[in-house]
Amino acid sequence: MPIEYIDDDATLSALCAQWSHEEFLAVDTEFERTSTFYARIGLLQIADSKGCYLVDPLCIEDWSPFKALISSPSCTLVMHSCSEDLNLFQTFLGCLPVSLFDTQLAAAFLGIGFSISYQGLVEQLLGVEVAKDETRSDWIKRPLSEKQKLYAATDVRYLLQIREILSEQIQLKGMTDWMQAECDQQLAIAQKTEQESNWQTYYTGVSNAWRLDNGGLEVLQQLCVWREQKARQRNKPRSWIVKDNDLLSLCAEIAEATNSDSLSIDIIKNIEGVDRRFLSRSAEELFLLLNNPANRGEVDPGLLNKPLSTSLRKKLKLSKQAANNKAEELGMSPELLGRKKYLVDLLRDYEKHGALRWSGEFAGWRRELLESELTAILGED
Repeated sequence: MPIEYIDDDATLSALCAQWSHEEFLAVDTEFERTSTFYARIGLLQIADSKGCYLVDPLCIEDWSPFKALISSPSCTLVMHSCSEDLNLFQTFLGCLPVSLFDTQLAAAFLGIGFSISYQGLVEQLLGVEVAKDETRSDWIKRPLSEKQKLYAATDVRYLLQIREILSEQIQLKGMTDWMQAECDQQLAIAQKTEQESNWQTYYTGVSNAWRLDNGGLEVLQQLCVWREQKARQRNKPRSWIVKDNDLLSLCAEIAEATNSDSLSIDIIKNIEGVDRRFLSRSAEELFLLLNNPANRGEVDPGLLNKPLSTSLRKKLKLSKQAANNKAEELGMSPELLGRKKYLVDLLRDYEKHGALRWSGEFAGWRRELLESELTAILGED
């Protein structure tokens, strides 16, 4: 399959016009994200029915034809394990595809594996061995070597062929609507990444946050939102702004000082067990942040990942087994149907509200498959 290198706006625009007549396009990206919050795109790979195209994002200035292309519902992007690629589209291009087919998800529906690699899937379905030796290449440095170009093109070369095989099998098993729902969910998750309203619940993902009282949680929530803002402003990883453990160490003491109206910059600067450089650099800013009532939001201890009660642990085990049995019956990967994290969230919500409230991961086809079994399990004493 021929490989074409695209490094000017006119050629990309002409190709986008050509691709607008394609029902499916294979897409992948190469990027670097070791020292930044936002990934730095190094290459965009595309394959159609005729060839492979390597688009150099360091040379392209006008992305509007490509954005218009992926915004059309008539063109489905075929990708493999696409969550990071979608986040890159969202932050780099400011848009997401309308229609998506993720071959890793499709493989999970067919029981081939929950998180099988592209190389593994190509080898299993086509009997072709794909090299992995350029995985950690520097995709920002120019010029790219011929070996890098071949590796990058190979990452999309087989995607359309694989999609056809997987799609046919999924259709035969009557899972097409479920697969579409999962792909739509992937797009919805990517859409939320840069929505500030979602940062208000990031405190629930901090390990051991359940050990804090409500005052400490309110501080943690404000600090997590602040960290999201700073990570983006400075374009640095969250842990480079402040680590989770340091956030937890801050919360209890700050909450106590805030309640007694004795919080000061000096108190913040001298909190034990926290990176001194961080405190020296940020104490004044944190003081102003935490003393502004407008920055405070509602916290919900029921959302925290605290240890499950003995009763819930038993119900989790039974729920997990029920999901595994159903997945085996359907020939799909058990992790796809009943991942432990989402079952735990469902059970916590049940304990809090006294009823199963099917939302998020369990709002659609999973509810259809698991409702009767889980209702029976949770109804047991």
